[in-house]
Amino acid sequence: MSDQLMFWKPRPDCSLSPARIAQELTWGEDVEGLIDLPIKEVLDRLKVEFPQHDEKPGLLMIGTTGGPVETTWSWQHLSIKCPGILPADRERLVAVVAEFGCTVHEMQVDRPRFL
Repeated sequence: MSDQLMFWKPRPDCSLSPARIAQELTWGEDVEGLIDLPIKEVLDRLKVEFPQHDEKPGLLMIGTTGGPVETTWSWQHLSIKCPGILPADRERLVAVVAEFGCTVHEMQVDRPRFL
């Protein structure tokens, strides 16, 4: 299971790999070939599905059974950091965002390793 889920909606002619798209979005870049998302509607839908939440400008903390998850976004993507999320909550998150035609890309977040 991944520590971070990224969602976006590619146009049919988008030729970039998911890894490249995720990299560009992580760097804060706009990506040619992605469709702008209805972010307000997506966030509103997440808040209905997960009534325990706290929203601040640019950040939505969602309460799940396994603990809080951090949601950030741009007009082209939604990013959910979800270490320790339970499978059922993960499925609910993915299902909600999929309602808007988004694909999901799973990422592992690098952690420092101690010797």
